[in-house]
Amino acid sequence: MKRVLEVINLPGSAINFIGGQFKYLRKEGGYDMHLICSPGAGIESFCQENDVHYYPVELQRQLSLKKDIKAFIKICRYIRQNKIDVVIAHQPKARLLGMIACVITRVRHRIIFSHGILYETMRGLKRWLVMQNEKITSSIATKVICVSQYVKEFRLADGIDRPSKQVILGRGSCNGIDTINKFNPSLVDDNVIEELRNKYGLSQNDFIIGFCGRLVRDKGVIELISAFNILIEHHPDISIKLLIVGEAEKRDGLPQETFDTLNNGKGIVYTGAVNYSEIQNYYMLMNVLVLPSHRDGLGLVAIEASAMEIPVLVSDYTGCRETIIPNETGLYINKDPMSIVRAVEVCFNARYAKQIGRHGRQFVCDNFEHTQLRKHVLNLLNSL
Repeated sequence: MKRVLEVINLPGSAINFIGGQFKYLRKEGGYDMHLICSPGAGIESFCQENDVHYYPVELQRQLSLKKDIKAFIKICRYIRQNKIDVVIAHQPKARLLGMIACVITRVRHRIIFSHGILYETMRGLKRWLVMQNEKITSSIATKVICVSQYVKEFRLADGIDRPSKQVILGRGSCNGIDTINKFNPSLVDDNVIEELRNKYGLSQNDFIIGFCGRLVRDKGVIELISAFNILIEHHPDISIKLLIVGEAEKRDGLPQETFDTLNNGKGIVYTGAVNYSEIQNYYMLMNVLVLPSHRDGLGLVAIEASAMEIPVLVSDYTGCRETIIPNETGLYINKDPMSIVRAVEVCFNARYAKQIGRHGRQFVCDNFEHTQLRKHVLNLLNSL
């Protein structure tokens, strides 16, 4: 039985975005699955349920020389002690430490996931340093899985990867989503949705513009708020609300004035972080989901919302563009708030919006259902 180790920074990423892939690879491929990630709520029970050997190692997103060296030593020791055959690493810190550990311990099969282009909106020395990190990990890896064609082309243009190393799983993403048992509008409990409306002071008569994701500048939150203000000024006869779902982050953080607007702005509902197990219910509050991201490897929230038959408006200059068929399952927007305004106004046509949502779900089911994506992962491992 081959032993596969996945190295991931955050426990939430392992639970929410890799999820049942661990159990699938063990059951269908006979692989002995191992996981190294930072400790956190629910990770131990998750690993027990999915037959995963879990070893907690603190992997901070920020640079911390002392802690990073300590983590690196632990990873090397674990690989040696458990005779790991394949290492799969996600996220910059996990990729760097995981790949160098593979060199030290002589692991033959070394795979990294590129979930996005971290340095895409950076400038100067910081951008150069992050690019060097990417080049080092890629040079060590034997396979580089890109979550979208956009990521693949961007990395090739910057000389990060050799073309022969790059892989895309089907249409893209690292695991797809569960369109049958989770992101399925037919399973939604109307009573739960009504409770959420009451909780946040929303009405069925409101036209709700939704956003879901990390609250950082790169996600286009500032432009979205500007577009919202224009919309309520131009359409005083329509009750328009802005629903912001997500958690603030320090890196690339939003200015304080934006948070003041989120907390106190008229017509704006800011939920903060919500439990991922309930995220599908929040999509059902929305008339349209807007993702005006400046940097995104793929844009999983757009896929999730489409699966719930919610029309989505996504950036046409990032990996988000691959989550829709333009004008059929969603609409493209750009960094200009007026671009968002015009696309939202199109969705005021309820009949057209419903049609986009219906086609969006079919597109996601055909291309991003997780049972399909997991087969691609299994085939890749079997080919090693």
